Amino acid sequence: MYIAAVGTYLPDSVSVTEAVRQGRLDAAEAERSGLLGAAVAGDTPAPEMGVRAVRTALGRWGGDISELGLLLYVEGYRCGPDGWLPQSYVMREAVGGDLLAVGVRQGCNGVFGALELAAAHLRGGGSEAALIVAADNMGSPLVDRWRASPGYLLADGAAALVLTRSAGFARLLSVNSKAVPELEALHRGIQPLDPSGSARPVPLELGARQREFLGGDDAPKDWMLRVMKAQGELMAKTLEEAGIAAEDMTRVVTAHANQELVDAWLSSLGRTLEQSAWSFGRRVGHLMAGDQLASFEHLLMAGEIGPGDRVLLVGSGPGLGIAAAVVELTALPPWVPGPRAQSDTVTPAADGWR
Repeated sequence: MYIAAVGTYLPDSVSVTEAVRQGRLDAAEAERSGLLGAAVAGDTPAPEMGVRAVRTALGRWGGDISELGLLLYVEGYRCGPDGWLPQSYVMREAVGGDLLAVGVRQGCNGVFGALELAAAHLRGGGSEAALIVAADNMGSPLVDRWRASPGYLLADGAAALVLTRSAGFARLLSVNSKAVPELEALHRGIQPLDPSGSARPVPLELGARQREFLGGDDAPKDWMLRVMKAQGELMAKTLEEAGIAAEDMTRVVTAHANQELVDAWLSSLGRTLEQSAWSFGRRVGHLMAGDQLASFEHLLMAGEIGPGDRVLLVGSGPGLGIAAAVVELTALPPWVPGPRAQSDTVTPAADGWR
């Protein structure tokens, strides 16, 4: 399986300095986190950002749209009217044709699940190419992007990828996921499951939900050890399937979390912040499922990775699920500007960071 193109749409970021000034974020917490900002799209809907990312990816791919047989739309938060499907909107606005369009609701791990599904579809001969897009706008009045999820600043944006069977600039060497289902309620807390209760407007307060679950009788006392064990097993399987060792990784791309969480992932793999994409992610914020694709595109466009490099993508999400994928670059696509750059250059925008 090959990655033929990637594309993103990222609005301007609001800096943590501005968030602190407005009283949205505690100054000491902002300093400890190491995070610098979060992309904020205002009233631009998530599916529209998805359309823009898809148009970029398809333009870079340059393939025949008729070769696409699958569109997977990944969302972490509701993005439109109930009873309506964002993948159909993206298909109408950016793709056209007649293909299988499916939504993937796997939270922050959605792109990994979509990669597994797309690879299986292509391997089975369903089509020559598949399209994955992840898009979210966390601007709902029910979401406090600065405080809703401990360790993260919830951001807006979209990322897309074209996966093919025969041609591309990078090979998908392996992709796997693993679940720790006894921790399912870590992101639910005591929220009701009945339709009447679920219909009530409830703020997204993931930190409070975690405290509810961990403070109850159903939470395993060794829950963190279980996560670490599952993570170790997942890494071993993913690297074995890719035929490489952890030290062979040029970069490790994690979710756009604070320094403590990113360090935990990296140290378990013998890697440092300089061997990640954190200098980019800390400015953009947590794009829900789009983090890894956005960081991968950034590393590529900034010249931080090139032919022969192996990149490990890792993530976690509700469920509790963890996931990983290994990508090997085989060529520089024509849309990458110039030779490798030497630094992670990010230009400040007027209201924060780009």
